Amino acid sequence: MPLNKASILPWAAAVLGGCLLFLGYVGFDQFYLEWLFLVPVLWAIRDQRPGRAFLIGWLAGIVGHTGGFYWIVEMFRQFAGAPWPIGVLALLLLAAANGVIFAVWAWGTRLVVAETGWSVVWVAPVLWTALEKLWPELFPNYLGASQYKLPLLTQVADLTGVLGVSFLVVYLNATIYASAASWLTARRLPWRTIAVFVLAMAAVLAYGGVRIRAVEREVAAAGKMTVGLIQTNRGAADNYLDPEAKLREYQEMSRTVAAKRSPDLIVWPEGVCLLGITSREGRLPQALTGEIGTPMLMGACLQQSSPQGSTLSNSALLTDASGRILGSYDKSVLVPFGEYIPFGDLFPILYSWSPYTSRFRPGASVEPLTLGSHPLSVSICYEDIFPAQIRKLMKGGGDRHIPEAMFNLTNDSWYGNSTEPMEHLALATFRCIEHRRTLVRVTNTGISAFVDPVGRITSRTGVWTREVLVGEVPLLKGKTVYRMLGDWLGWLCAAVSVAGLIKAWRLARSRR
Repeated sequence: MPLNKASILPWAAAVLGGCLLFLGYVGFDQFYLEWLFLVPVLWAIRDQRPGRAFLIGWLAGIVGHTGGFYWIVEMFRQFAGAPWPIGVLALLLLAAANGVIFAVWAWGTRLVVAETGWSVVWVAPVLWTALEKLWPELFPNYLGASQYKLPLLTQVADLTGVLGVSFLVVYLNATIYASAASWLTARRLPWRTIAVFVLAMAAVLAYGGVRIRAVEREVAAAGKMTVGLIQTNRGAADNYLDPEAKLREYQEMSRTVAAKRSPDLIVWPEGVCLLGITSREGRLPQALTGEIGTPMLMGACLQQSSPQGSTLSNSALLTDASGRILGSYDKSVLVPFGEYIPFGDLFPILYSWSPYTSRFRPGASVEPLTLGSHPLSVSICYEDIFPAQIRKLMKGGGDRHIPEAMFNLTNDSWYGNSTEPMEHLALATFRCIEHRRTLVRVTNTGISAFVDPVGRITSRTGVWTREVLVGEVPLLKGKTVYRMLGDWLGWLCAAVSVAGLIKAWRLARSRR
């Protein structure tokens, strides 16, 4: 059957939607494109069978995730020592897997709208939000994170989490599409639909303004902790090339900031050194702490020996000014194929096939680390982009000592000079809004940053730069609705989506 314009246009629209998706996302930062990226896809699936709508949506998702995750190629080369063809294959597989969200959304939206007559204005955001909640991803990339520069819009995250912002973005897309479709087909605008949208957005923005002013008052009245962040601009390869020189550089930069600024805490990023221990009590050796004379929070790979054997963990250690260990945290959300190989314990030969892959043991503790009388939440690497993981840590452990600030220790050098460090940081800013806490984030090559409880990046370093960053951290108390109820919006949208799909399936079956 020869191709014609009508048959090609839906697929071209899918490609356009995918391009708008990654260009509007963090890193490329054309956030306003996210307000439109679904419009061509909704047009493309408007008269299609649900099965074809699935394929159109999948194409859009594959294009969007390939453009957004291009840095996966470098990650596989650096993290797992894989050649670039393997990295490209991994990128395409990841894009295809994550693109299924887009595909299922297109299929479900088309099916429910066609069979039930429900408005696409509500079906589209409800189904999208449900899928963001339920679909498992190696690197979660919530659509709402694209709006991190618009604090008036994002403050609803303390009620709904980042899913609420994703809902609003899709709601805007669906409203634009419905309005354009109505005008083009009937030369009239759906004024009621537009009015409801305007009122909803006005309420969201008003809430944002009220909450920002309230949080700023709390920050002004709170006690403060001065924190220094050390970013040496030494990548992961330096752990193997010259680990002693790398450690000396951290110590020298720390002594300088301690002498000039007298911080209450100095923070080093993830995996600064490999440390063999038999106990997590006592003092760290002076050769490691460098006699800095300031409490420290440092990332280290801990090799702990016991009568049962030796274990390796990606950890954070908190010490007092004398180097005495006050507490430790082991990373629990490990990166597959970088920090462990799935099913590697059952089939150890897999590790011989990937010699650059670490064999870390996941941590189990969710207890905060306490400096003086202040409980602090600590996460490592990309744990800060998982809302459920940070919510567990923010519950305060068994004694319910709710953390007063959040710290994240990261190594983002695996991704080269790409958009990934900014994507990572932008996703992490939503944990600040969800829990109304400051996030202190230190990385070895950037971006290190202080993010306030409104989600604003108040100060930051560059990428692949050698810098010290010092800031005041407010020590806040209290809980948010999101902290107490979690992803209630996602579960609600999931329930409504299931009900809508069941109804659509029954109506389609009865017609047949």
